[in-house]
Amino acid sequence: MVDNNQFDIKQLAYKWLQGTCTEEEEAYLLQWYKENSEEPLPIPEQIATSEQELKERLFSNIKQQIESSKIKPISRWYKLAGIAAALLLLFGLPLYLVQHTDYEQVTKTATVQKKVHPGTKAAVLTLADGTKIDLSDNKQHILHQDAKVKITTTAEGTVQYQFTAGNSNPGHRTNTIETPIGTEYNIILADGSKVWLNAGSKLTFPETFASNNREVTLSGEAYFEVTPDKKKPFYVNADQQIIRVFGTHFNVQSYPNENNRTTLAEGSVQVTQSGRSKMLKPGQAAFSRNNNLLVQDVNIEEAIAWKNGFFYFESTPVKEALSAIKRWYNVDIIYKGTNEKRELTGKIKRNSTAQQLIETLNFLDIKCQLKNNKIEVEL
Repeated sequence: MVDNNQFDIKQLAYKWLQGTCTEEEEAYLLQWYKENSEEPLPIPEQIATSEQELKERLFSNIKQQIESSKIKPISRWYKLAGIAAALLLLFGLPLYLVQHTDYEQVTKTATVQKKVHPGTKAAVLTLADGTKIDLSDNKQHILHQDAKVKITTTAEGTVQYQFTAGNSNPGHRTNTIETPIGTEYNIILADGSKVWLNAGSKLTFPETFASNNREVTLSGEAYFEVTPDKKKPFYVNADQQIIRVFGTHFNVQSYPNENNRTTLAEGSVQVTQSGRSKMLKPGQAAFSRNNNLLVQDVNIEEAIAWKNGFFYFESTPVKEALSAIKRWYNVDIIYKGTNEKRELTGKIKRNSTAQQLIETLNFLDIKCQLKNNKIEVEL
């Protein structure tokens, strides 16, 4: 018998369904299933009348999940469907086909879920003269060009600013890019610095930077890759914090009514808040608590997972975790209960459908349901 416990297998099961298992972990799962597949399977009431019928329905269900989510290549489904079925039975992973007991409920749920979707690539760009440009079509365009700057978009969902050749007087015209709730977008500033904007964010910046410094203002969340330039220090004004950059990669969270957090992935930054300054090393974050500026070691993968297409939570308070989901899916969260200490640990793909999201949260022991375009959560 493979030496394991339910928590280990459950976590590996979750990773397998998300498509993030390593080859070693998948081999472990295969061995576990091989040694446990002969154990009797419990048959949920009103789902099947025999073990064979139950297996057939589960296999059909898993095949649909694999084909629709492309978690694993279809050619491997026959090898892995048995694992999935056993895991579903042993650990109560939610099902697509058997979680509803009548057609009316299925239809009602499907209708509701069509209105809730993961976020998309989109933004609104406001030029210095007040002109607003919708950036949701994700096509290559020249948006604006004059004697000072050229502004273009790419098919990948990026807006890029470039100095006009021969321009010796950059000027100080300010632009703004905003990502509404349920959207994200990228921008390349005139100095070549790259910025990824998360949902519900706003970046204010000059079309071209002055000769002595570079300064932008952020509300929301963004990941920065700043082009080094010793003659022009780079500053990010983020509500409570001012971040001075020394050519680096870092993430800034600065949503209204939430504590600021600056997380450093590479290089170095100086964070100033309420007259206090801290230098960060890679793998550290600066945040406020009781009006104090604190620094602690953090998990970089968790901090920048959103940029890489995931939600990553590690003992994160449930309300904090679900606030990120709320912004991305543009859905209201209704809490029932008073357990404010509930935490969430897990990794969820940001392109998950509403149904997949709800099922994953339930698997991670966060009891919730999608009802009337709202996620109801039991604390």
